[in-house]
Amino acid sequence: MNDERVAERGSVEHGQLVIPFYLLCDVSSSMNSIMPELSLAVSRLRRAIVAEPVVDDVAQVSIIVFSDTARVLVPMASMSESEIPRFAAEGGTNYGSAFRLLAHSIEQDNAKLKEQGYRVFRPCAFFLTDGEPTDSDWHITFRDTLTYDARTGRGLKAHPIFVPLGFRDASEIVLRQLAYPPNRGKWYHAKNAAAESVLSEMLQFVMQTVITAGRSAVTGQPTVMLQPPEAGSGILQGDSEYDPDYI
Repeated sequence: MNDERVAERGSVEHGQLVIPFYLLCDVSSSMNSIMPELSLAVSRLRRAIVAEPVVDDVAQVSIIVFSDTARVLVPMASMSESEIPRFAAEGGTNYGSAFRLLAHSIEQDNAKLKEQGYRVFRPCAFFLTDGEPTDSDWHITFRDTLTYDARTGRGLKAHPIFVPLGFRDASEIVLRQLAYPPNRGKWYHAKNAAAESVLSEMLQFVMQTVITAGRSAVTGQPTVMLQPPEAGSGILQGDSEYDPDYI
């Protein structure tokens, strides 16, 4: 941990803007062979954010892991105040467990940040998975926990910009439904490229998005701009096809 950076935070300037970012990582058994690469890529993400004090001040980051169940691996904080534990593969691929925990975390984290005097921008969640959901009601869970209907006022008003990042056996049809909200959500998918290289590319994309958003906050008009995949990476990008009535 960078003690000097932490010391600089002695007090929060009232109204200081922060952008919450969530990284949801699939740690099901199919991810076992690339756990070292995942740990390395997330550690690289942390170093890149800490290296830019302006970004580190703005970006609050939490890491959630999921398999049969979900848990918070790294609580919401600036990256300079966090340590990255080692990732370990577990069981199945229950998407709903991740969705429910994310919704709960957003409400708790937003309340905590506001109590500390921060002004909180809409969160952004990156959902990294290499497989299809084992829970058949994943879409109902997603709709009921992480979306918002302005017409009826139902759902999570502080819903995140939800960015699915799928590779290997992840279903592109499912990813298209998870990109949210419809007018700005995008999905990313790599079917045939080597998992290790795709994982590195996708975490690089996350890093670029967080850093760009953090820099933009200095202007007083923060923007979360989802970056396009690198040419030749084998990663496809598309617009949201979210449908609340999807079955």
